[in-house]
Amino acid sequence: MEFMSDMLSGGDAGKPSLFEIVAQHKMGELLEPALRHVTSVYAHRYPRYLIRILNWHEEAYAALMLLVERHYLRNYGGSFTEHFYGYKRVRTHKIHGSNSLTRADKWGSLAFLVGLPLVKNRLDQYYERVSGGEAARLLGSEFSHTAFSVGGEPRTPGADSSNLHRKFTAAKEVLKRLFKCHYPHANFIYHMATALYYIAYMFDHTDYNSPWLHVLGLKVRRLSAADYRAMETRGVPKSSLSAPSNGSVLRFTRNLVARMLTGGLDFLKVLLPLSIFFYRFLEWWYRSDFHKKIRKDPIPPPPMPLKPHPDGVAVPEDQPVCPLCRMPRTNPAMAPSGYVFCYPCIHKHVSENGTCPVTLVKAESAGIRKLYADV
Repeated sequence: MEFMSDMLSGGDAGKPSLFEIVAQHKMGELLEPALRHVTSVYAHRYPRYLIRILNWHEEAYAALMLLVERHYLRNYGGSFTEHFYGYKRVRTHKIHGSNSLTRADKWGSLAFLVGLPLVKNRLDQYYERVSGGEAARLLGSEFSHTAFSVGGEPRTPGADSSNLHRKFTAAKEVLKRLFKCHYPHANFIYHMATALYYIAYMFDHTDYNSPWLHVLGLKVRRLSAADYRAMETRGVPKSSLSAPSNGSVLRFTRNLVARMLTGGLDFLKVLLPLSIFFYRFLEWWYRSDFHKKIRKDPIPPPPMPLKPHPDGVAVPEDQPVCPLCRMPRTNPAMAPSGYVFCYPCIHKHVSENGTCPVTLVKAESAGIRKLYADV
């Protein structure tokens, strides 16, 4: 991996390789579905409190990531996943000899890190509704999920509807058809631009790994030893919500909440690898046989053997002898009562009498089991 990084980055140790950039982006894409899954699981247990959050999951996730990304951009100069991989964002054109992010760079980064994915997700969902689903796109509009909806034809304005309302409805339908027609092309351009920047970045034709960084004039670099020393010297970053203490309870509470919030956001960089390790451990645990052995019910003890009936055939003291023919057993077979006989002897007795000859318990021929090792 290090060899590929050096080879594809032209020997620039501060430039991440394309493989690292893609891994960082994929990690960011996996956070939202993972959080959605956790929310859905707990929403089934506590629907009164979490069902609204689940219904507005995209907006709730965007608000959460806005808080997280703002914290990491403000204190570490990079997004959450970029800092996790040891990267930072720097300006292409320095200001007063410094390539650190300005306030406008941070808010622009937040717009593309949080706002753009939210808008893209909502547009995808809206296109899914207006296009009728996958079946309609492949097989035609007659297979649209709206074609099978209950309620018949959609309601149209009546004769008493105003002219303005009719014009508004007509304009709305025109815009919907235009969106349905042109959104796939816009979506193609969106993904193609990302792919082209990946290719150009891989062959050192550009320093930007995405078109959004190019728009902002920022590039991603590795954190240097000086950056790590500066973070270690600075210690835990201070929150923008904190204020100088003046001895009041309200100010103390405010600073305490700000300190806890900042510490919690900063702890995410430790919590994430621990969560990944714990998830992998659970995956290995449930795929192995260890949890099955622990949860396996104990084997119950065998039932007590049936005692011979006083009126039944006496059991010989010599075990290899058949109780019926008093000869060494040949082709041994066991009756349902657990006693062993010659197969011809026990089969004939059970067929004629319907009982075990020793215990006189009811038995059937189907219950006789042949033994392939004499006991």
